[in-house]
Amino acid sequence: MGSVYHAPVTDALELVALGAGAAFGGPTEAQSGYLVRGGGSAICMDMGSGVFNRLLGHIDPVELDGVVISHRHPDHIADILAARVYMAHGPGLGHPLDIYGPPGLHDALAGVAGDEPWAGIRMHDLAPGGGEFTIGALTVRHAEVPHLPPTHAFRVEHGGASVTYGADCAPNDALPELAQGSDVLLAECTFGTGEIPEGVPHLNARAVGEIARRARVGRLILVHGYPGVDRDAAVTEATAVFGGPVEWAREGATITP
Repeated sequence: MGSVYHAPVTDALELVALGAGAAFGGPTEAQSGYLVRGGGSAICMDMGSGVFNRLLGHIDPVELDGVVISHRHPDHIADILAARVYMAHGPGLGHPLDIYGPPGLHDALAGVAGDEPWAGIRMHDLAPGGGEFTIGALTVRHAEVPHLPPTHAFRVEHGGASVTYGADCAPNDALPELAQGSDVLLAECTFGTGEIPEGVPHLNARAVGEIARRARVGRLILVHGYPGVDRDAAVTEATAVFGGPVEWAREGATITP
């Protein structure tokens, strides 16, 4: 294969939306995946379909200090299957990748791809309910949010800056608490300005704007919208509720808190 990109070391916290699509996306979208770097460390939050290929354009996976997985839905984990081959048989051979996710993640993936080869992956279970741990120079805090049980939202901190990723979730109290005062909140807006169907654990523009308002974050970045969602209208509605800056994620763009 061709050479992959070796990212320059960065001290300031920064985030790249590798993929910000929903469970099915448009022809140019990848599913959920976000690269966070800071203090010379790097992690990937979620790894849906198309994310691993885009990751190669920003960093050699060997240079990742870890991957954190919010939940077991396919659009958040599918490309772990590509990562395992890269790390077990490809250029990552000899550099196991640490993955932190919900219990049962390995079994879910092995049910699709079999038990081998997993030599390039080390799985770690997230603590029930939530907690805090470090990956390299990055502090990771997490809390369970209502979606597929268990689903974890993540807050990554370094050098006084913070980015919070809300994963997929219904309206809840845990995410505003986790994101309180965060510089950036990445939050799903699956239904745009539409209504949330009864019993469906996702957000729309009003709900995500309210979470951002309660959390008093610096910026709100919308992700995970279905194709056909009017994204400009969603930004306008979320802005009216939040009262702060809102934008839709641009895949491949670097965001500095």
